[in-house]
Amino acid sequence: MQKSIFLLLFLIIGIQLPAQVPSKDSLLTVILHGKDDTGKVIAYRIITGITVPSDPLLAIEYGKIGIVLGKKLAFSKGIAGCMLNVGYAYSAAGQLDNALIYTDSAIDWSKKVGEPTRLALAYLNRADYNRQLVRMKHALKDCDTALVYAEKANKDDTRARIFQTFGSIFHAQEDFVKSRQYYERANALYEKLNNTQMMAISFNNLGNVYKQEKQYEQAVANYNNAINLAEKVGDKNNMSMLYNNRSNVYYEMKQYKEAESSALLSIEHARLQKNILQLADAQYQYARVLLKMNRINEAIKQGNESYGLATGEAASESQEGVAEVLAEGYYRTGNYQEAYKYMEVSKKIADTLARQRFDDEVAALQTNMQFSEKNKEIELLNKDSDLQKQQLKDQRIIMIAAGIIVILSLLGIWLTVNRNRLKQRMKALELRNQIAADLHDEVGSSLSSIHMLSQMAFQPGNEARQKDILQKMSRNTKETMDKMGDIVWMIKPDETKGDSLQQRMEKFAYEIGNAKNIKVISDINDLQKINWSLDQTKNIYLIFKEALNNAAKYSDSETIHVFAGMHHNKFILQVKDFGKGFDINSIQKGNGLNNMQQRAVALGGIIEFNIIEPQGSDVVLTIPV
Repeated sequence: MQKSIFLLLFLIIGIQLPAQVPSKDSLLTVILHGKDDTGKVIAYRIITGITVPSDPLLAIEYGKIGIVLGKKLAFSKGIAGCMLNVGYAYSAAGQLDNALIYTDSAIDWSKKVGEPTRLALAYLNRADYNRQLVRMKHALKDCDTALVYAEKANKDDTRARIFQTFGSIFHAQEDFVKSRQYYERANALYEKLNNTQMMAISFNNLGNVYKQEKQYEQAVANYNNAINLAEKVGDKNNMSMLYNNRSNVYYEMKQYKEAESSALLSIEHARLQKNILQLADAQYQYARVLLKMNRINEAIKQGNESYGLATGEAASESQEGVAEVLAEGYYRTGNYQEAYKYMEVSKKIADTLARQRFDDEVAALQTNMQFSEKNKEIELLNKDSDLQKQQLKDQRIIMIAAGIIVILSLLGIWLTVNRNRLKQRMKALELRNQIAADLHDEVGSSLSSIHMLSQMAFQPGNEARQKDILQKMSRNTKETMDKMGDIVWMIKPDETKGDSLQQRMEKFAYEIGNAKNIKVISDINDLQKINWSLDQTKNIYLIFKEALNNAAKYSDSETIHVFAGMHHNKFILQVKDFGKGFDINSIQKGNGLNNMQQRAVALGGIIEFNIIEPQGSDVVLTIPV
């Protein structure tokens, strides 16, 4: 598991704070009992920066109060510093759109003050936010601007950090040659400044680049340099990660003895620092190595310890990897029940991470579109303002301005046409991504289960269980066919989506009634009166399926009533059973109930889970139309 070190905090507060940073208690004393002067604004700026790692939301509140006080005192320098740290706090909270807004304001206020050092840091922070949003052109442009101000300030330390950010941007673009060049330039400046800790970070980053290029010898050499320098300056916090990175490379080189030695050192340092996440990663890496060395029982022991730690810290990626190791370990010992259990765990976590990555990509695209629109509006407003000034000066310039307006109008038309084309491409991209995600989530997991079951069926000693295994394979195959049918139905174009949805619901109700020997009474009508979108159709159908499935599986009811249709300008979907019912407040919600609630929110409606006296329950979805 490759790890990188990010020290954005130093980029923001490292130069702004005095050599002796005041304690948090002394800063709070100034804030609570000091006069409303520039010193209090500076205290708010500093406490914002040092609070970010532990509580970014509280840091945001400190910074905003400092901004208000700074504006009251017309203290531009203090406003710029608070703006910059609030932007950093928003980035730590994962709100990059707000981080960019405050960083832009910090740049404007820093320009008023004329501070090249702070401007260099502000542009560098903005470059990192753009890098995280995968807006690489903007990130490179901000780095270039930051470098200009660093030259004006003549700050080698700032130059080095800019080169390091350049290296990260090119690394993300898989331009490994340029990435190495910039990391090496940063390293040279850190060496000149005798900044050993940052040199260690640069060597680690170089090791990561070489590892991705599969140049493992060079990667090990750079990790060794990073470890030696970190030990020299006593950087205990990063030692576990560095040894883990080196173990990972030895693992790829199939040098398992060396990988084991580095993994054990990683575990030792993680325990010394009481860093649970690093310990979980280190034990996961050690378990991988032990598995390759055929020390299966030891691998299982380390894997179980790592899995427990990762679960406690909600570290999904670590849980997924450890679950794979445990599944393979138990499989190789013949404990197929545990192997299947951890295979299922790994699959579920992988599905969840895939959904999260897809959601993050969509959110990044939406944010990029918003920023693009904002930049276009600003550019047009600036151009209109310039034209008005020119019209007041000279009649001849008015004629030129008129020509410019014509050009801008044509450009606007061209932009509109291209924007429409872009929207169509975005829709196509979203559809492709949706199909890919659905196939991965719904079909891929089932096929993986079928594959594992087929292997288990032919293992020696499993003859007695073959019938059960084959029955499970049959059920999984049927479910996969049904899921494929649903996916194809949801994405195919259909001008009568309401009729199609009604037919699909009635068909599913009939099938589940026959399969469970339950009388399903359907009253589904008026769906054709509403022009459903693809997403609405999908969410309504999946809520209906989940509700009907739950009623059939868990209610022990002999009869289920289904109603779907319009009532007082609202679409109502009701699935009602007459079985043992359930208490929504006393049961543990699973993915099914949570998914139903999330889909109801996406539809702009509400979903209710009700108990019917003397027995039974119903699920009611209400959507305003």
